Amino acid sequence: MKKKVIIFVLLMSTVLFAVEPMPDLVDSRDKQVYKTVQIGEQRWMAENLRFKLKGTECYNKQEVNCVEYGRLYTWAAAMRLVDYYNSTSITKLKKRVHDVCPAGWHVPTNKEWKKMKYFVGKTGKSDGVGISLKSKDGWDRELRLPFGSDEFGFNALPAGEKYFIGEFMDKGASAQFWAATEYDAGGAYFWRLTYDSKSFDKVLDTKDNAVSVRCVEDKLYKIKEPPPPPVVVQPEVMKVQNREIYAIHIGDQVWMAKNLDVDVPGSFCYGGDSANCAKYGRLYTWAAAMKLPNDYSELTARDSVKRVHRGVCPVGWHVPSIYDFERLNAYIQDIDDAVAVGTNLKARGVWPETENSMPGENGFGFNALPSGFLPAVSAFTGRDSATGFWSTAEKDSVSAFFWSLRYDGDDLLRDSSGKAAAFPVRCVMDPPGIDEIYDSTAIYDSRDENHYKTVLIGNKRWMAENLRFAAPGSFCYEDKDIRCRSYGRLYPWHVAMRLPADFIVNPVEGAILEEHQGICPVGWHVPSQKEWDELVSSIAQIGKGSVASAMKMREGWVRGGAPITEVSGFNAIPAGARYSDGEFMELGSSAYFWEASGGGDVGAAYWNLINSKDELMRAEDFESTSFSLRCVQDTPREAVNDSLLQMMSPEPNKP
Repeated sequence: MKKKVIIFVLLMSTVLFAVEPMPDLVDSRDKQVYKTVQIGEQRWMAENLRFKLKGTECYNKQEVNCVEYGRLYTWAAAMRLVDYYNSTSITKLKKRVHDVCPAGWHVPTNKEWKKMKYFVGKTGKSDGVGISLKSKDGWDRELRLPFGSDEFGFNALPAGEKYFIGEFMDKGASAQFWAATEYDAGGAYFWRLTYDSKSFDKVLDTKDNAVSVRCVEDKLYKIKEPPPPPVVVQPEVMKVQNREIYAIHIGDQVWMAKNLDVDVPGSFCYGGDSANCAKYGRLYTWAAAMKLPNDYSELTARDSVKRVHRGVCPVGWHVPSIYDFERLNAYIQDIDDAVAVGTNLKARGVWPETENSMPGENGFGFNALPSGFLPAVSAFTGRDSATGFWSTAEKDSVSAFFWSLRYDGDDLLRDSSGKAAAFPVRCVMDPPGIDEIYDSTAIYDSRDENHYKTVLIGNKRWMAENLRFAAPGSFCYEDKDIRCRSYGRLYPWHVAMRLPADFIVNPVEGAILEEHQGICPVGWHVPSQKEWDELVSSIAQIGKGSVASAMKMREGWVRGGAPITEVSGFNAIPAGARYSDGEFMELGSSAYFWEASGGGDVGAAYWNLINSKDELMRAEDFESTSFSLRCVQDTPREAVNDSLLQMMSPEPNKP
């Protein structure tokens, strides 16, 4: 692989979080000594547990691995129970037995892991919770990600695991830590870091796997530097049909900030109490929500429900489709690395906390209340503990899909129910028409009827959106069509340039034209290095912050990154990348754009913006990687002719 060449950098230094020292922990059972660290209000072991217990193992059965990485425990061993409880729920136990941790410490619950993740995500300086927690050394190198910063002193080592079939795997590539929270008789949760990801995620797997244990102290500590308070999002008041509606913008969607309260046949107040309608909105059967006859509770409505279906919503609004909910879910996941989608949607101060859930954050103003619902064959239930929102999608003739939030979970989940059940309706604004989005300077691509906003920067007109043309060999992020609409497609360099796949290693002289169209629409081309340089120079002259901050759009970038001003109108969105091994990465944290140069002694050239840094980079490499593409308008023929005439004209006589 060619060495990566950084050509142009605007850099902002990063200051890492200061780690406060904590005393070592001495395990009285075997006199093992462990470093500890305070993260938020919790004190954690900063090393993996090494306490020897029957049935626990060293990686590859080598003692040296236990010394460096700690021991590997099945879930039952971590809970200091017999193997029987790897296939049996501990709810059958008559009393609680202390787990494998030293006295005064315990195996953390999911809730405690979530609290740690929240604190790290909200206060950390690294680009991702996983980067903040990983040790600085010992991990397999992923060239596309920064090294672990270990900025909180957690020192997560890649100890790997023993898979339940008996195979040791992933030393150097992953770290897994048990939670005390089981899922069912055979499954429990652990929290995972991997060498090729910057996230820290909860995973459900069999209890027979053997993974690491980190203990947390039973007592809590005063937080030395608390995270900033959650952002308070104020809804916008809109007038619709002479009624005031509270609405919030989430990405490029506009949602109502309250459940619908329109009295129609097939709708109910919880418990028959009108006060509940005033507080929570009404509950609607699916047919009532779709504004269809009640017969459709047992009939398919495939031909009666439109792609954007108004139903019981006011004019200009519609009942959300599965696509609308997926879009909401994906956007919040991309934006907030520290808080789950369900937690971000739940209202503050009204949802009960549990061992497995965080309090509602209402980070985007959605303000979901625990409204309860009316099951198809029983009484009202779930008030103060659950809610759900109908979608337009049917599962079959008698059931349809809804999206649920529960008091004991942090996710927004798709589920199904009989159409005769009654759930809230949360309307979403109709997407704007083409004329509302695009002005006379927009591009219309006749190949696929896509439209693109444009912006004049300096003396060049650029696309202000990423190209979405479905050229063979291009991709939507994670192969999901929903991503292409917001982020554009991802193209290997040779696809973007419309050149042979081996052009980088077998270049043809003169094949890259001065204005190289590639897969851009007619009249537009892939920008050259000179045009990128001119773009940077023109943006720098605006004088309002850095070039990088001026190029980024506010939407889509993970919270807590470098400043964004948007002043250039370039609207760089963090579409991430697809690498040659087929893995998609960096959505929400990086934007890459191809340049029309490559071959010979250099790889393909690209420009890069990163969430955590106030910088713009140009580099040459990764020709088989798939990045975004922005096109620039061809030079008008008149200007080209004038330039040629000037070159051909004789010099005027000098005095």
